[in-house]
Amino acid sequence: MHLSTSVPMLISRQFDDEVVGAGLGGGVDDASGIYYNLDGTGAQIWLGIDAGKTIEEIVEAFATALDVDKSTIDGSVRSFVDQLLAEGIVVSGQPSSRATAWSPTVIGAFTAPKLERFDDLRDLLLLDPIHGVGENGWPLRGGDAN
Repeated sequence: MHLSTSVPMLISRQFDDEVVGAGLGGGVDDASGIYYNLDGTGAQIWLGIDAGKTIEEIVEAFATALDVDKSTIDGSVRSFVDQLLAEGIVVSGQPSSRATAWSPTVIGAFTAPKLERFDDLRDLLLLDPIHGVGENGWPLRGGDAN
């Protein structure tokens, strides 16, 4: 299965061994303001997908890097990818056109990947600093008066 990290309105950035992504919505009317943190194994899987690798290639790369049987990690990787798909952080389809070489950076044993989901900054992420400007300053929140 081919996957892509090219999701409309998703902004992601790698910081050392973690990836942070902010979902600003799947369309003009569907703003979510949710952000995600992936670290360790989860970040490495994300980076593999971003490099244009299939699930099978990601599993093979981890198995080779850790010298373990693929069946040991296959279920964890697939379950994690299912979570990413359910959250809309990755989509099925053609991999990104920037397919690059990738191999997982692994320290120690394989650990089950985790997806951390946060919505505590939702209001701030959804502020519109371009159009939400009023006499009292900007950006205006939904209930702010002009």
